[in-house]
Amino acid sequence: MKTFEITTHSHAQTEEVACMLAKLLVGGETIALRGDLGAGKTCFVRGLASGLSCDERQVSSPTFIVLQRYRGARIDLVHVDAYRLSNPEQLRDSGLELGAHDSVAAIEWSERVESELPADTITVSLAATSPTERAVTIHASDNFIERLGMSLRPRPCAICKAPVEFLGQTKPFCSKRCRDVDLGRWIDGRYQISRPIEQTDLDED
Repeated sequence: MKTFEITTHSHAQTEEVACMLAKLLVGGETIALRGDLGAGKTCFVRGLASGLSCDERQVSSPTFIVLQRYRGARIDLVHVDAYRLSNPEQLRDSGLELGAHDSVAAIEWSERVESELPADTITVSLAATSPTERAVTIHASDNFIERLGMSLRPRPCAICKAPVEFLGQTKPFCSKRCRDVDLGRWIDGRYQISRPIEQTDLDED
């Protein structure tokens, strides 16, 4: 097992990390979410939903009904809040089937049902280091952490090819200067679109 650590600077960045993680899932995984109240667990689940092509707008804390299922394009997301469970066995009684290949389970307050979690559970710990910053620690198999690291690795700047951090403020550019250079190329006509603009390009989702 290996650990991957990253610091996010906004709710949007926390969701972005979760979205990238979700794209590596194949179904059957269990994700244990840990963190104090307000640490960003539900925010992380919202990012998972986005990465699985579920409607992330529907995601909210399922505290009062324990379990919610969101339909995805490839696999579903089952969102569990174990905070009100009085013993681990109640997780089984909830109807949740851990390891089902048509879904991924994301469990908030997972430490309350530790004995029921599979050995290969992906553990995500979130800690608030400021009102907007979150320290995100992901513990999973060596292979999964290696693939996650590749997904979040720096990419070359679209203008100067310098490395751009995954959570860089100006990505896909390394700096505001390179972003302005790119804008200038659009303005002076050096860029062209490959096809005419269609109405569907302008319509909101």
